[in-house]
Amino acid sequence: MPLYFPHLHPELLPDELRQALPEDLRFLDPGLALPDSSSHFLPDSAPFDRSTAKAILADTLRFGESVGAPRDIAVHGLLQQAQSLSPESGRQVLADVENSLVGAAAQPDARPEPALEARQQSQTLLLLAWNLEERMLDLRHIDAGLRSSWQRLGESLDPLGAADGAGPASAAGVDAEDESDADALALGRMLAGMNPPDAFAESLPWRRILEAFAVLAPGLDLVTADASIVAALREAGLPEIRGAFEAPAWRLAGHDRCPAGKPWLEVLVRLGGVQARQGAA
Repeated sequence: MPLYFPHLHPELLPDELRQALPEDLRFLDPGLALPDSSSHFLPDSAPFDRSTAKAILADTLRFGESVGAPRDIAVHGLLQQAQSLSPESGRQVLADVENSLVGAAAQPDARPEPALEARQQSQTLLLLAWNLEERMLDLRHIDAGLRSSWQRLGESLDPLGAADGAGPASAAGVDAEDESDADALALGRMLAGMNPPDAFAESLPWRRILEAFAVLAPGLDLVTADASIVAALREAGLPEIRGAFEAPAWRLAGHDRCPAGKPWLEVLVRLGGVQARQGAA
């Protein structure tokens, strides 16, 4: 069973790309997907169950606010929040949440063993990625509504000119000397063809996400439709076999060598690319 990478929500992909994905492909669930979702897979190695995952996300976001990391609706929010999960501050968040949930009387400085800690921080990073994608989906709905509203506004200001190519002097019988009406027609045409700013120009920090995938779902093949990821790996000279890159996780993540104290990044990762089917609806 392959996993899609790096996104966690199928809705973020265009229909033509979704149709090109393998039928048995799933999206990684960090603990926030619907339990009966047929599109998602929650790894057995994920340390937090669903209720704990929700609490972890809520507390992590509150922690980010407390240290000045804004809850932006852009990728910088995730990057700043993820930065707050440096080893020391990340342990503080996780320890506080665990203590509040289970009433643990552990010592404040107690630390989980390194592999468990890596899984905890990986799942937490993916929880933040899920939260960011939810905002991206919200923006997409807002964006669609804005486009529709602007289109209707443009058509109401220029009901005939945009359709039949009539100029300001002839559309709807407008007098060419009436400057206010001419301005309204010009504004209508502009709004009818205007596109709101692209809210999705930035991408997730996919190299960090790849490390989290490797930690939580070792041994599972990854599939991406992101041409920029494929191009970056190809440019870096990663081994490519039959359209798939195969290398240790640390190398795919852009490291020169396996980081000290992170042997779990030695796991072999196979990442293949797919393209939209030609002529897909």
